[in-house]
Amino acid sequence: MLSVVLIWIYVLITTYLTGFAFLKFVTSLECMHSQKGSKGTYKKYNTHFRASFIVAGLVVNTVYAELFSIFAGVGIAANVLMIAFCVLIAVYYREELIGDFIDVSRLFVTGYTGYYYLLIFLIMAYGTSHGLMHYDSDLYHAQAIHWIEDYGVIKGLGNLHVRLAYNSASFALSALYSMSFITGQSFHVMAGFCALMLAWQCLDLKDIVRRGHPIISDFARIMGIYYLFMVFDEIVAPASDYFLSTFIFYIVIRWLDMNVKHERSYVPYIMLSLLGVYAVTIKLSAAPILILAIIPIYRLLSGKNPGKRKALLISVLLAFIIAIPYFIRNLIISGWLVYPVTAINLFGVDWKIPKGIADYDAKEIKVYGRGFTDVETYGDMPLSQWLPQWFAGIHGLNKIMVILDIAAIAIYLVCLVYFFAVAINKKTEFGKKKVFNISRHSMLNFADFITISTTMVVCLLFWLFTAPLIRYGEVYVCLTFAIIFGRLLVRGFNLLDADGIFAKRLIAITAIIIAVWVGYKGVNVVKEDMPRFNPDYLLVQQDYGRYEADTFQISGMTFYYPVEGDRIGYDLFPSAPKNMDGEIEFRGYDIFSGFMPLKN
Repeated sequence: MLSVVLIWIYVLITTYLTGFAFLKFVTSLECMHSQKGSKGTYKKYNTHFRASFIVAGLVVNTVYAELFSIFAGVGIAANVLMIAFCVLIAVYYREELIGDFIDVSRLFVTGYTGYYYLLIFLIMAYGTSHGLMHYDSDLYHAQAIHWIEDYGVIKGLGNLHVRLAYNSASFALSALYSMSFITGQSFHVMAGFCALMLAWQCLDLKDIVRRGHPIISDFARIMGIYYLFMVFDEIVAPASDYFLSTFIFYIVIRWLDMNVKHERSYVPYIMLSLLGVYAVTIKLSAAPILILAIIPIYRLLSGKNPGKRKALLISVLLAFIIAIPYFIRNLIISGWLVYPVTAINLFGVDWKIPKGIADYDAKEIKVYGRGFTDVETYGDMPLSQWLPQWFAGIHGLNKIMVILDIAAIAIYLVCLVYFFAVAINKKTEFGKKKVFNISRHSMLNFADFITISTTMVVCLLFWLFTAPLIRYGEVYVCLTFAIIFGRLLVRGFNLLDADGIFAKRLIAITAIIIAVWVGYKGVNVVKEDMPRFNPDYLLVQQDYGRYEADTFQISGMTFYYPVEGDRIGYDLFPSAPKNMDGEIEFRGYDIFSGFMPLKN
């Protein structure tokens, strides 16, 4: 745990500094200034949440690690260079940063808020120190991170181990902060750190009592807390699913908060859209989240202000900067721009993974996601056959949530029809005028509700018809019904007398129920953790698994493969899931030249 805490402090400092510099630069651009009122002056947007600096820094440092990996291994040199940049940033912005530090320090003096954040920090660090290592982490996550640490990127690496072609930006981020160059142990703390960001964001749920009424983001936060309890004993693993889910939760919650508060500036919406692009580089299944970019694009294209056009061009440029390193790594590792999608075949490189292998791999992902393992039998099964079997295989709360999602989609369709009917017949400007007369300003307007609901429904359906393993799409399963039903509940509450006894008692009872539920889940987490408790993990994080292995050689270089099964862990490097002798070869004389399929 101590190792996790120390690395997290390093992560907090470096991400805060790089994120601070990035957001300061973007908001300083004149085209990013917002007009106050229809005829007001243009003012610079001020970032309201310090967590935004950290999240922005995670994106900046990930892109940095990906770019660095194209030229060299991401190890001590990458960290030294990053630290040098951070020192320059700290010196340049020293007065503002000192002011921020003083403001944060006041959280521990003027109330209990600072201690709440510290407590969550320590709890999440404990959860990240040990737990259930994900099967895929010992299968290929650890090896993928090891390759980035030692070599950066190698041409045709996917030919050695097809799973290594599953490129994810999260692996580059994990390699940057693994600290393997210090002790030889590669620490895997970044999935837990992303979970920490979500946990801190969910802490704002406590404001429901002070506020005296619910808002729609409260329901997203409740599901975020539920998700954190579900994965608390798993965030020790560097699986991309945890990175993706926590970022999707973050995007949706922050988007709901801004819309409820009727944020006028388009800058924070641009930043969330860029975070959506980043989420896609973690896992391509997040692509539908980019629907939320409709809001800033519409705002930037509306009107005749040339500054908005410039802001749009800068936003597109930033999106490309985030995405291009990911696609370059894809091409180098697999020979395909988007592996295992073979429909996009733009490059005839000699290290390309054979099309047949890529197509089979894509089918295997789809079949596995539907709950089957036999690709030959279930690979081409029609929807009418696999969907009932998939649904029957879901149990417990997951099945209940899927049923709630189905009901929520039905409600969404009714709302969508109503939205367009009113828009066509009455020419209502939904972005400016609310469809319902409500007494509160802190309610998501109908057009924004349709936008976020459409995004979540499309995300859910995209997941369902590609690879509907619950682990892959838990975030969509949780958020879809929470947002749609949440707005109905908020609408119902707003019909009550806010200052009445019933409304106050309802809020108090709700707060008590949430507190009891969190306490109950917390007790269960402690009970489940007790058999796994090891005092050694209070100092050093649990390592990857270790397995018995055999060896094979390629041009005199030794490679490892597991004697049983297909997992190999981190230490035995380089490795493959099986003996690849006679199947692949070096493109040149050594490993730096890359791998290619053996020519017949």
